[in-house]
Formats: sequence, structure tokens, C-alpha cells
Amino acid sequence: MGAPLLGLRLMVWLLLAGGVAAGLAAGALLTRHLRGRTYRYDDETDLPLRGTRWVLPVTALTLGLVAAGQVPPHPALGVLLSLAVPVLVGLSAIDLDTRRLPDRWTYPAAGVALVGLGVVALVDGSVRPLVAGVVGGVALGAFYLLNVVLGAFVGSGEGMGLGDAKLGVVLGLLLAPLSVAHVVVATVLAFLSAGAQALVMLARRRAGRGSSLAFGPHMALGAGVVLAAPGTLAVLRGGA
Repeated sequence: MGAPLLGLRLMVWLLLAGGVAAGLAAGALLTRHLRGRTYRYDDETDLPLRGTRWVLPVTALTLGLVAAGQVPPHPALGVLLSLAVPVLVGLSAIDLDTRRLPDRWTYPAAGVALVGLGVVALVDGSVRPLVAGVVGGVALGAFYLLNVVLGAFVGSGEGMGLGDAKLGVVLGLLLAPLSVAHVVVATVLAFLSAGAQALVMLARRRAGRGSSLAFGPHMALGAGVVLAAPGTLAVLRGGA
């Protein structure tokens, strides 16, 4: 029992180290791209610049934890989920900066996720990940689209946008192959996180410091938490 357990712990730490190294490289490239602000439209050039120092450490740490938690039980799918981390971080940074999720990020992300699931299905010898991902992507995208429509009728115009619905498709593709619970928990966490920020913003508005809320980072945060949780537990147990 001792040797297999030691080997598993070593694998977790190696995956964490490799994921952190890959995350540092991806985060560095991502930070360089974000600093160029090439994703901004002409009418967004005068927006205040937001810092990107958080991108590198968040990408590295999250990618490492996702790899450590997902690759051992789901090798092929775990790799795909790890590769998705820099994309989710990048989309979060853009949404925080412009309150917009660009189509030239969300559409390719959905396409790569779909193709990646096809590869996972071939490697695993089962179409289940692909079918579950497609169903999850359609369902979660439709759920967020419904929120967009409802927000347009009863909201103030500062709620969710179509970019959030498109990101929902991406997250459904990635999370549903693991389980329905992953999709549900990530979605609940996104709303709880956004609700907490909304309360803070409400308090600030009373002091004359109002601003709109970017929902995309909360969606990415919810997904990141559920994907990184197994790796976090494995690391904590390995250090115990």
C-alpha cells in the first residue's frame, strides 16, 4: 500500500510542477498579448488600463492544480481541461477590462473544446465524453441565453450579454464530460460570486462609485474552483 500511495503522491506533485511550469509559460504569453490591448474596439481605446500582473500567477497555479487533480483519473480529458485554463483566464481579463467577451476568443474556444472532446473520445474508446460535452454545452449555453433574454426584459441593461452565453457553451463542453454535478456546482458558484460582488458594488454606489459587473470572470472562477478542487485536496493530503 505504501509504495503505490507514494507513487501517486509523486505523480501529483510532478503534475503540479509541470502544470505550474506550463502555466508560467502560457501566462507570460497571455500577459504579453493582454498588455497590447489588441482586443479592444476603437471606442474602447480611452478606457482606463487595468493591471495584468495577476494573470501569470493565477494561470500557473490554476493550471497546475487542474492538471494534478484531473489528469490522473481522466488522462486525456485532464490534458484538455488543463489547456483550457489559459483561455479562461484570458477571457476573464478581457471581460474585466472591456465588459465584453470577444467572439474571436469564444468561438475558437468552443471549436477547440469540441475537437478536443473528439480526440478524448478516440483515446478513451468511448463517445460518452463527446456526447456529454455537446449536451452540456447546449444546455448551459441555453441556460445563460435565457438569462440574457430575461435580463433584457426586466433588467437594467447591465446584466449578462451574449458573450456570457457563448462562454456557457464552452464551459458546458468542458465540464459535462466529468459529471452533471460539475456543471451545476460551477454555475452556482458563479452566481454566488457575482452576487457577492454585486453587494459590494451596491455599497460603493451609495458612496458614488458605481460600475457595471463583468459576469465572465465569475463563470471562469466557478469552473476553475470545481476543476482545481481535486488537485488542491491531493496536494494537501500529500503534504500531510
